[in-house]
Amino acid sequence: MLILAFRISGPDSSRPALAVRLRCLRTLQRTRLRVGLPESAPSRLRLILSVQEHGSPLQRIPPRPVIAPALSRPEVRRRMAEALSGAARAAWEANPSGIRSGFATAGQAGADAIRAEIDAGLSPPNSPVTVSGGWLYNRAAGKAVYVPGKGFNRPLFNTGELYNAFDYEIKED
Repeated sequence: MLILAFRISGPDSSRPALAVRLRCLRTLQRTRLRVGLPESAPSRLRLILSVQEHGSPLQRIPPRPVIAPALSRPEVRRRMAEALSGAARAAWEANPSGIRSGFATAGQAGADAIRAEIDAGLSPPNSPVTVSGGWLYNRAAGKAVYVPGKGFNRPLFNTGELYNAFDYEIKED
């Protein structure tokens, strides 16, 4: 008869490490990543993005979705998944700063992807009146109105305020 006995570690030495690991896993479970416009973004930018994402028949603006197409690209999803996997690995290794770092890397990849989507050019392009300016008939006022042109054909990029506002937020429930 052969009896094997194993001693993994003393009860006092494993409990603190286990407690830290559990705390990190709970942190990972409660942490949420939001990519796009942060909650602190001005409501004016939120309105502009909403009109661009969904379009406005009244203002004759076609929909130009940017967030969902940017974040659904396979290479972006892969980069974000790798970063979030690193956060999960850090939680298992009881590394709280690694969790935050993984979420930050994933969030930055998402925000960069949105900006890259805008840089690549959105379809449909701006109308000639939007680019060079001209007279439009305002149906509500019942008269013609002069609209100054942007001078370039780059949808979702006029002053750069919306373009630069895309970011990420890491929230813990």
